[in-house]
Amino acid sequence: MEIKLIKENDKGKTYQTDDFKILYRYKDKIAGDNSENVEELIYFIAGSAEITLKNKTWIVTSPAKVEFPAKTYHKIKALTNINFILFEK
Repeated sequence: MEIKLIKENDKGKTYQTDDFKILYRYKDKIAGDNSENVEELIYFIAGSAEITLKNKTWIVTSPAKVEFPAKTYHKIKALTNINFILFEK
């Protein structure tokens, strides 16, 4: 399996594998913040994040699993540096 860096910016890094993405986000940075998504399954492997799904907000600390339905508003705010694996369906 090849792991390829596909994006790097002030938010963090995103890597692509054959089946999933590995994301690193820096503290206080935002991922998501939209409703233009396919169904997503996320496994947090390091750090803590504030999750918003529709109008509900909660905090997760790794290890944790979060699912976002397709075309649903969601946002991930890194409370610490975070690492997660993203499966898109």
